[in-house]
Amino acid sequence: MGKIFTRGLIAIAPIVITIAAITWMYKMMETAFAGFIIHFIGAEYYFNGLGIIVALIAIFIIGIIVNTIIIQKVYSWGEGLLKRIPLVKTLYNSIYDIMSFFRTAKASEESRVVMVEVMGTRLIGIVTRETFEDLSWEKDGVNTDEEIAVFLPLSYQIGGFTVLIPRSQVKPVDMTMEEGLRFSMTAWVPGKNQ
Repeated sequence: MGKIFTRGLIAIAPIVITIAAITWMYKMMETAFAGFIIHFIGAEYYFNGLGIIVALIAIFIIGIIVNTIIIQKVYSWGEGLLKRIPLVKTLYNSIYDIMSFFRTAKASEESRVVMVEVMGTRLIGIVTRETFEDLSWEKDGVNTDEEIAVFLPLSYQIGGFTVLIPRSQVKPVDMTMEEGLRFSMTAWVPGKNQ
């Protein structure tokens, strides 16, 4: 009886969690745009799902607009302003760096997933930085020519560690970053997609 229940739970849990996450995002976007839409077109023309449509169109239009030269200058000015406000700059820079990392990592075809050996233990990580020319760490004993930064994620996305490690202790792994993050997130538990 317990095995049947466990099999049923394993079969339905990924579906339910995925649907719950999509539903949460849907409700969040719908709620965020509903008041704005109703204000402009009136409640009688509003229908459920219009908020999502408007959100997707708005994101696409913003992407087009940000590519124009004039808007890029205004965007850079606004970004510079955000980078000067205490607390806001920390949050903004962190989010910006993470998004930039995934954008550039996705664009480059080279493997960013690596295996690191530390004290006889092999860990899977993601190379986050290979050069440190813009930092003056030599005085702190960091050999910027021989070391790279590797992020070692913890399972179930509860965090991770970034370590500076000699290149000689890092071996490339034939795996995409998406696979590396997915395996790490699930604690390398085998699934039907592996």
